Amino acid sequence: MTNTLTWRVTWAMTATVALFVGLMAVLALSILSKQEDELADQLVQIEMRRLIDRIEHGEIDTLQQPIEIGPRTQAWVGTKGAGASMPAELRDLSGGPHEFESGERVLHAIIAESSVGHLTVVVDATQNEKRVRQFGLIMLVLWCLCVAAGYWLARFTAGIVVGRMHAVTQRIAEWDPDTVQSSQLRATSSDEAGRLLEAFNRMQDRVDRSIAREREFAGNLSHEVRTPLAALRTDIEMASLDEHVSPEQHLRFSRMAKAIDEVGATISAARAISRPRATSKPPAFDLGELIDDVRTTLGARAEAAGLRMSSAVPRGHLLRADRYALLIVLRNVIGNAIDHAAPAALHIRLDGQHLLIADDGPGIDKADLPFVFERYHHGRRVDQAGDDDALVSEHGLGLAIARRVCEQQGWLISVASETSGEQRGTRFHIVFDENST
Repeated sequence: MTNTLTWRVTWAMTATVALFVGLMAVLALSILSKQEDELADQLVQIEMRRLIDRIEHGEIDTLQQPIEIGPRTQAWVGTKGAGASMPAELRDLSGGPHEFESGERVLHAIIAESSVGHLTVVVDATQNEKRVRQFGLIMLVLWCLCVAAGYWLARFTAGIVVGRMHAVTQRIAEWDPDTVQSSQLRATSSDEAGRLLEAFNRMQDRVDRSIAREREFAGNLSHEVRTPLAALRTDIEMASLDEHVSPEQHLRFSRMAKAIDEVGATISAARAISRPRATSKPPAFDLGELIDDVRTTLGARAEAAGLRMSSAVPRGHLLRADRYALLIVLRNVIGNAIDHAAPAALHIRLDGQHLLIADDGPGIDKADLPFVFERYHHGRRVDQAGDDDALVSEHGLGLAIARRVCEQQGWLISVASETSGEQRGTRFHIVFDENST
């Protein structure tokens, strides 16, 4: 059962009712049992006094024993222990009142010396004890009914008391800053739930304004920077075509163009991360074509680094997801392999909702593996020669961006890596949601 505030209040109130009613039932049963015992003892004493009076007046023949006083009362007159008709349990009892069991019967007896001799009076109190047991059974049934009624009453009361808190909890649990927010819950009371709701609304406003400013900044930055970057890259390409450009200058122009492309990709990634998650289902796109586009775009870098890329995803395989988001993820994951796994072979394949990007490079050390998705984390890979001083990441943002995009889209990205053996290399796993395939 869910351990919520509603259930805790319900069980606390139910336990209180059960304890209170149980104590009352035990107390009532104890009082009734004591009263029945006292009543039986009083009856024995009364019958003894009446018996003495009747014997003194000659109304009873003491030679006929036991003396039947009533339907449940008997008496014996004579020396202690005398009389073959006297039950064995009575013969060794001392003077005074007694209570004992004889078979299935419960007897109350009084033994005393009187003016007529040694006198023993016994009253059968079995019916009294049965009434006590019946009353105890009734109390048990009433206790169960009261606990059941208390439980449902506690649930109803807890629903009223905690209902507003539950509404606030549901709202907070369903709140997602990456989606377009619905109207706020209105605080209709000044109690704790109302004040908590007002505090949540204020916090939501601040977060929404902060996200809106972030998205506006990312949009403005993308708009303002892309135009001069495009012009700058065009000028670099035109300058590199000049026949008087030396090989060293041509290399510098190539590096400048590459740097401009990296800046553009970073801006695109920042804008993609900051934009709200689409509420409607994205259109399907050709996954094989997207992978081929990424391989073509990164082909020059991969070839220069010695990374051989291959894909088992054929063209025509449709995937219903955000194409641009997956493009960013693949570019960063494959770009990470180019920078840190090469020279190696990288293979991409799809198994249902599971996309695997695996290389047979040097792998990632186990101590650094849990942190590869952290921003600005500088881990180390172990190369084939055993040199473990090469930094894995120069900037530490590519895989962090990939994970952020996956989280925004509801995908799951994970990594596994080995530095030796048959499984040597790094494997990135991307699991899409159920509606993607």
